[in-house]
Amino acid sequence: MDPVAFAIGPLEIRWYGIAMALSMLIGAWIGARLLNKQGYNGESVWDGLVWIIVAGIFGARLFYVLTNLGDYVEHPEEIIAVWHGGLSIHGGVLFGGIATYLFFKSRNIPFFVVADSFVPGVSLGIILVRIGNFMNGDILGYKWNGPFAMNFPFDEYHSAANRDEIILRHPAELYGLMVGVVCLLVAWYMWRRTYIENKLAPGATFFGLLISYSLARSIIEDPFRDVPLPWKVIDPQFYQCGLFTSSQLASIPLILIGIWGLTQIDRWNSERRQREEQGISGGEKLTRQQLRAKLREDSKR
Repeated sequence: MDPVAFAIGPLEIRWYGIAMALSMLIGAWIGARLLNKQGYNGESVWDGLVWIIVAGIFGARLFYVLTNLGDYVEHPEEIIAVWHGGLSIHGGVLFGGIATYLFFKSRNIPFFVVADSFVPGVSLGIILVRIGNFMNGDILGYKWNGPFAMNFPFDEYHSAANRDEIILRHPAELYGLMVGVVCLLVAWYMWRRTYIENKLAPGATFFGLLISYSLARSIIEDPFRDVPLPWKVIDPQFYQCGLFTSSQLASIPLILIGIWGLTQIDRWNSERRQREEQGISGGEKLTRQQLRAKLREDSKR
């Protein structure tokens, strides 16, 4: 597996870069189409795409570096080398979500509808980026001689001098690809339940992604990745897998946020509809606190 797809003179075009670009463009295209299906201006996605991408990549790289600091102590110049791989979906969702909220708020499009529309594309992007990781030979797994073990001749343990040496390990990139497949299936199910069957409130697909990604990655991918273990519960030296990684620890609050969000979205959407109705009718404006109190009173009747 050669990380370089092709070269134009001295410029190398890597598979990872191609995968990243495709994931962003396809994700935006899917998001725009899904927004159009809900009666909103999906073309506005392309207007905000640059801001969302920049914020998402910055957050994804920041979280990756913070959870893998040991890899950058001796080579701090690698911190900005995004083209070598190393992005965290946790940071990408957080910073990209903030940028999405700020941009679409100015377009009067509900945040949860926008976020739900992006989730299928984000899930597909996880799959594509892990393919780029696979071609890069990064996101390495622990050494392993099992039935799915693979050798990565362009990884950090190979050089021109020992390129032919066989070092078998878990194909953690392919495990990560399966995480993306799980997220895509959950996204399809949640979207259908929300916008076709009208069984769930807007936002369910977004919070479903937080839960499904964090949980699936913690079970399928992270135990087999060769990364530092801040809280070493299982030692990979003996079991060829490990617990707990920084990403697993970071996943715990995200899962809790996702569960909490699913319990709150009905109330949040009711408040939004009330505010919209007030704006249309021109009635007396209520503060958020007054609106919540009114909704509680209405629910008791």
